[in-house]
Amino acid sequence: MANHFYNKELLEQQEEFLTSNGELMIHRLDLEALNSRSNQAAIEHFAQEAHDRITLMDSKAKIIFDSTDPDLTGSREDRPEVKTVLNSASVGASVRYSSTLNTELLYTAQPIRSNDKIIGILRVAKRTSAFQPKTRNFQRTIFIILLFFYTFIYLIICYLTYQRNRPIQAVLPVLQRMLKAPEKSNYVMQHSSQWKELYITVNQISEQLNETYAAYTSTEEQFSTLFHELTIGVFIIDTEGRFSMVNPAMEELLQIGGAKDHYYWQVIADNRFIQLIQQILVDKGQVHREISTKLPTSMNLDIRLRYIENELRGDQIMGTVYDLTHVRRLEKIQRDFVGNVSHELKTPVTSLLGFTETLLDGAKEDPELTTEFLTIMENDAKRLQRLIQDIIELSKDSDDLAEDRQTIEIDTFLQQQIDLYQHILKKKDITVTIDGPSGGFYQTRLTFFQPIVKNLLENAIQYSPENSQIEISYTLSDKLEIIVTDHGIGMSKEDQKRIFERFYRVDKARSRHSGGTGLGLAIVKEYSEILGGSVRVESHPKLGSAFTIILPNK
Repeated sequence: MANHFYNKELLEQQEEFLTSNGELMIHRLDLEALNSRSNQAAIEHFAQEAHDRITLMDSKAKIIFDSTDPDLTGSREDRPEVKTVLNSASVGASVRYSSTLNTELLYTAQPIRSNDKIIGILRVAKRTSAFQPKTRNFQRTIFIILLFFYTFIYLIICYLTYQRNRPIQAVLPVLQRMLKAPEKSNYVMQHSSQWKELYITVNQISEQLNETYAAYTSTEEQFSTLFHELTIGVFIIDTEGRFSMVNPAMEELLQIGGAKDHYYWQVIADNRFIQLIQQILVDKGQVHREISTKLPTSMNLDIRLRYIENELRGDQIMGTVYDLTHVRRLEKIQRDFVGNVSHELKTPVTSLLGFTETLLDGAKEDPELTTEFLTIMENDAKRLQRLIQDIIELSKDSDDLAEDRQTIEIDTFLQQQIDLYQHILKKKDITVTIDGPSGGFYQTRLTFFQPIVKNLLENAIQYSPENSQIEISYTLSDKLEIIVTDHGIGMSKEDQKRIFERFYRVDKARSRHSGGTGLGLAIVKEYSEILGGSVRVESHPKLGSAFTIILPNK
């Protein structure tokens, strides 16, 4: 390959040299009369000086004069180098055997131009034997270099063969690699019959070590993943009191970062927690305790500590900490909910029992009093019915309900909901207006969407004074935004923070008088979140309130 590329480069250089000689020869020619005697004399003289063969041809490749054979005639249009000139008017070159000189020549042909017109062709040729000595010298050099190279390779192979025939030198590096990189497979590549059993044993040890290390690494990775993914806080403290391991959940509970290698009293701020650790260090047993702490924030923590004796790594304390704050808060909410439900149910039931007993005791003989009592009993029964219905609505689980997605026209749907309260609106002389693009269609789960609109409208009617107005506006794009605005009693900033709590009322006397249960806005909030949306309120005392519902349009 080296010889091939060298010959190619050498030929290209010779082609450039012959092309330069041709251009120099063309400058000496009389272009007005190519077949003149002066041109022949100039070609003969230049050919003798350059030791080249020069052939002058007309524009159709017919020979005019040849420096080697002046009597040579005929056409050379079939020669490769001449074809290149005739076809592309550029310099052509080729290497081939010359029947005239009985030797191999390098030919270059180039056009002779006059006034941008080809009037002839000049071909310059040189024997390849003139530069073959250079090729032979290069071949000898390459041969010597390769001889030295292969001799060196041979010596290396002999040395490696000698080394592999010595078992200690062959086995020892493998054992060293096994110690340095147990995760990689290291084998003795020998076929000696004398040391075959040794080599097989070493290879088996390497394979078993590799498998053991892979299993250990996999177990360690699984433990590390589990340790860091646990939602409860886990930590290990050595006997000196330093954190040797602590997972992110524990650091999040303590609201610190980088607790590892720090002493526990430098990290933990709660004295009771510190006392529990000190107790374990002394008793070398285990403890389970729930503590309430305000450092760094108010939390209820369930703490389990165990003393672990370990001869290899030294004794340690392992602890788990579970945040019970949310659980205790849910328990309190549950207790409050049960208490509120009991109170709300007790009031109408007591009223119904009282009026029933009064009627049975003889008040039923008075028609007017009977009518009054029955009217009150009907209102209390309806209020009890609404309360039970609201509790049922709040107890619904979105996963237990079918995917009742329906497409509704927003404007028509809102008008239908308003029509359900026409008797109350006429009684209080309240006007409800709808502002939004007509013909807007929205796909939603009607089981949850309808109670949202219903409770917002009821809430607005309930707290609106007589002779007032309620505005309902909506926009529909990639989301549905509905705003229900009333001009009622409004609410303070403190009330706005709690308005979506169950059984919370801004005006308890007014809401109970009007039959409110205190669960309507809680239903609005929870159902909005189930549908993937949110609710917010803007209100000012005595100026009214504006509730905004934002739901995704999927």
